Amino acid sequence: MPRARSLSLSSRVQSPPHLGIRRTVDWRIGRIISIIASGKYPNCQTLAAELEVSAKSIQRDITHLQVMKNLPLEYDNKQHGYYFTRPVSEFAPMQLSRGELVALFVALKALEPLRGTPIYKQVAESLNKIAGACPEAVSIHWQDLHAACSVKDAGVMRVDAALFSSLLDATLNRQEVAFSYHKLSGAGRGELRRVQPYHVGQVMNGWYLIGHDLARGDWRTFALQRIRGLEVLKNRFVADASFSIRDHLSSGFGVWSYGAEAESFEACIRLTGWAARYVAEGRWHRSQKITPLKDDGSEIEFRAELAGLEEITRWVLGFGRHAKVLSPKKLRDAVQAEVRAMLDA
Repeated sequence: MPRARSLSLSSRVQSPPHLGIRRTVDWRIGRIISIIASGKYPNCQTLAAELEVSAKSIQRDITHLQVMKNLPLEYDNKQHGYYFTRPVSEFAPMQLSRGELVALFVALKALEPLRGTPIYKQVAESLNKIAGACPEAVSIHWQDLHAACSVKDAGVMRVDAALFSSLLDATLNRQEVAFSYHKLSGAGRGELRRVQPYHVGQVMNGWYLIGHDLARGDWRTFALQRIRGLEVLKNRFVADASFSIRDHLSSGFGVWSYGAEAESFEACIRLTGWAARYVAEGRWHRSQKITPLKDDGSEIEFRAELAGLEEITRWVLGFGRHAKVLSPKKLRDAVQAEVRAMLDA
């Protein structure tokens, strides 16, 4: 029996040998629409034989198309089969290329840090339906794809499923939250926070909550893995319409953000060798400008408009001797101070 491509994106993803390649109801209904639209006047018996299901199943599908989908589907007594009284191109089966199906698979792989959360489950089920609704023109061996493709989550912070789900619900429902937060620089004791959550997102390999800290009267960013004892409160709030996550993150080089009153500066860094080629390939900041200094790409000048030193300092240090800070002086001094401290440690 020919097998349809059903992307097993639920818990079976954990065990590639048990991937189920099965036909879905969506796929079967799509095939019924295609066969009827071809003008062959199929009936329940011929459709059942072709799709290898019972005639009763086909009759239920036909009723579903007529009643629930309101398709112009009628039975021709002379032809002894079904036909459409008008074109139904808007109900044509989904057409995805092999590359597009693979892209869906890779997208789910990228969500591995969210495994166990409702959002992962919903995305997996949605992609499974999309893949299952596609016609048989595309053949994908998903077990082979599992072996050939992966997304390495080196450095990606794992997220507690229950915590992520609760924060996402609170963000969508505009409910205040309270929790104990442990700073990286703290001595192990958490600080109690009460926050109006605005955004939950992944930035620089970590998942973060961005919201308005009521006690501090300002915007704050919280790493999900350092949140303890989350409580979703009954208090609701009206969101600030002027808030933009894009604008909020644009002043920093990563997840750190700085207020409108923070002094901005243009960072100018010269990179050579492998670092030059690596940086030229990436999108690091919305304001970045990259100028090639050598035709072979072995030397470039990187510029970005920033407000804080912390993350850009760590970024520069990561390239070692292949990065030289040209300006501003405070960034150059920060890098030099960190290098001296490393040598003296």
